[in-house]
Amino acid sequence: MIKNVVFDLGRVMYNYWPREYLNDLGYDEARADRLMECIFNNPLWMEIDRGFYTVPEYADKICADFPAEAEDIRRVLSKDWVDRVLTLMPPSLEFFYDVKRRGYNTYILSNFGEDDFAHIRVRDAFFFEQVDGMVISSHEKVIKPDPAIYFCLLNRYGLVPEETLFIDDNERNIGAARALGIHGIVFTGIDDCKARFELIVSQN
Repeated sequence: MIKNVVFDLGRVMYNYWPREYLNDLGYDEARADRLMECIFNNPLWMEIDRGFYTVPEYADKICADFPAEAEDIRRVLSKDWVDRVLTLMPPSLEFFYDVKRRGYNTYILSNFGEDDFAHIRVRDAFFFEQVDGMVISSHEKVIKPDPAIYFCLLNRYGLVPEETLFIDDNERNIGAARALGIHGIVFTGIDDCKARFELIVSQN
């Protein structure tokens, strides 16, 4: 029987729109491609989620690596970048509240930088106050799909894998959860997620 529902944040509960953000800043397609490569698609970006860099520290590092792009990098990663790139998705929020009303325990398991998470936790306190527990990668210094972060969630809150359902947009992250006995839904859209959720809970 499913008792616990675990939500990822980016692209599940939150829109994540870095490319649209670059377009809004007025960069043409070629320049936006270059900045996506330098900033958001850079392998070092995941080190923010791992808690190795803050965003300002990351900006310093990649400005040194890409000096020709430094001015634009600092503009893109200015103080308000999180508010421009990450916004709650109303249909997902409605689904979350419905899950909560139906009596399921709700948790967050997300790869997220420490400073940026602290910001949205305050900004969107009305949402986070409804969550029964959270495991954030930068706090634990480990990122999905490393099994250690799933064990952290299970052990911290006493969750039984077979009673737990995880919703994430990344197939690798869901695969890692399933390998531990946790039920999983790969999030591709809210309507599909709802249908899969109802199927899983009806079978458990």
